[in-house]
Amino acid sequence: MNASSNGADAARRRSRRGRGKGTAPGSAKTSGDFWGSPDKLPPVEEVTVSTDPSAVVRSLGRPPFPGHEAVSEYYLRAVYDNAAKLAEVLATAGDLLSEPPEGES
Repeated sequence: MNASSNGADAARRRSRRGRGKGTAPGSAKTSGDFWGSPDKLPPVEEVTVSTDPSAVVRSLGRPPFPGHEAVSEYYLRAVYDNAAKLAEVLATAGDLLSEPPEGES
């Protein structure tokens, strides 16, 4: 026997081991219990869209990047704005917005 046939035989043995074994009895029942009961969840709170997502961070002062404050401020604001837009989209998809965004009715 050469090394390549030994590897092929081992692979065949491994593939046979997993055949014919379904899920364990009773496992289907417990998978639904994983998330718990919806009745025990707290009430859903609506989401309000921020008009200035970077206000809190700006209140801390300029970014500590000597010589690059203006550029870093621009890019950090872009990150905050994109995060706020993504949050708004997710809240809209989940029907959680407290009011429609400006310009829409």
